Amino acid sequence: MDPVSPVVFETERLYAREFVREDAEGVFEYAGNLESSGFQAFSPESFEDVTKFVESRLASQIESPRKNYDFILCLKDTDEMIGAMGLSISDEGRQAELGYNLKKRFWGNGYATEAAKGFLKFGFLGLELHRITARCDEENIASYRVMEKIGMRREGHFIKSEYRRVFGKTGWRSSYSYAILKKEYLLGLPDGDYSPDGRA
Repeated sequence: MDPVSPVVFETERLYAREFVREDAEGVFEYAGNLESSGFQAFSPESFEDVTKFVESRLASQIESPRKNYDFILCLKDTDEMIGAMGLSISDEGRQAELGYNLKKRFWGNGYATEAAKGFLKFGFLGLELHRITARCDEENIASYRVMEKIGMRREGHFIKSEYRRVFGKTGWRSSYSYAILKKEYLLGLPDGDYSPDGRA
């Protein structure tokens, strides 16, 4: 592994690390596979598209302030890349959107849920975020189940609100929006139970 790309955090079975240029082939395995990336905004049509994406992730590592914390997910036992997950920070720096994509052969093992829990901890305790959101196509059942398993609540259902490509077909798509506050994450308080000063 490139020595300038350290492990950022670990979970029981996984670790998250920074991107390196050598990751392009592995990224193409999940992002270039329509079956596993059909719902994703990033669905490259060529290996060149992937190399440009990886370069953009490398550039984000030296941004100040940093806006994108996209990391490669690897198995602890084998160091094999299983996919990627990340937080995109809002302009004011207190909120972020969670996104993820795993290689299809690693689906069904609870890895996405495990990694997402790690990202909540990283976001709320490491980056001191106030709120983390996530969204997905309404037909992407596996994705919104991950959001619900990690304690996020559904905040919205946007009907035919985006004109985009899904599984190679372009059209109007509906989506779900999820979120969790730092206070909810730390204390398990119900939605609507906020501090009087509005800082929690």
